Amino acid sequence: MTKHAVCIGINDYTGTANDLRGCVNDAEDWAALLSSQYSFETALMLDDQATHDGVLGALADLVDSTGPGDLAAFTYSGHGTWVFDQGEPDESDNRDEALAVFDGNIIDDEMRAVLTGVHPEASLSIICDSCHSGGVTRAALANALSHARTAEVLNPPVPRFLPPEDDVDALAAFMLPVRKRAFYPESSMNHVLLTGCNALEYSYDAFFNGRNNGAMSFFTTQLIYTNPQQTWAELHAALRRLLPSTQYPQSPQLEGTDGYKSRPIFT
Repeated sequence: MTKHAVCIGINDYTGTANDLRGCVNDAEDWAALLSSQYSFETALMLDDQATHDGVLGALADLVDSTGPGDLAAFTYSGHGTWVFDQGEPDESDNRDEALAVFDGNIIDDEMRAVLTGVHPEASLSIICDSCHSGGVTRAALANALSHARTAEVLNPPVPRFLPPEDDVDALAAFMLPVRKRAFYPESSMNHVLLTGCNALEYSYDAFFNGRNNGAMSFFTTQLIYTNPQQTWAELHAALRRLLPSTQYPQSPQLEGTDGYKSRPIFT
């Protein structure tokens, strides 16, 4: 049995106004947890390493190298965005989710094309602490922990959502529904997915112990270190006791079949 993971974190985007603060920390934290607690071989892709071709290629290699009984994990922390539907013409009045990687966007159809190759007897776990729709952003809290307010003045809130470059497109499609989510197959899922929030909320960068992290990533990794043997359903239930909160009004989502949700995490 092999155990491989790819952990992606992007803070450095084109133009300093688009830069983030906690994504690289998220990726490094997930890699450390997967290695120390579950004996995964981990690969980090940070900032300019996380290009369109690089991310898709790393995910494809992860899927292709995973056979019966093997375990794989993929974590992503960075900007999310949306694009006009890239499918049939009659779907052109909807938006599709996309990952906003270092040099462009990876749309949902591209992700699905790779994920369909997951071996039916393998296990793939996906952690996504970012936004993927026009109604969801990942932004730093303006009023995070009181002891961190000085640091927040020096590090003002930065949204983790990139609207389309064309302002006309952004305005025209602002109120359109999102048709497809980046990691969601159209029918049954062949993986388990934990995300930072639902499609109507913000997901937040936070500041803990002098360090930036995604709120979901920080709380989730702490819960896992406390109980590495819990199931996905148990982890999600514990996480939902912490989020949403007054400071972090986001509702982490767990997606997958009942069979996946009842498995011990990362197994």
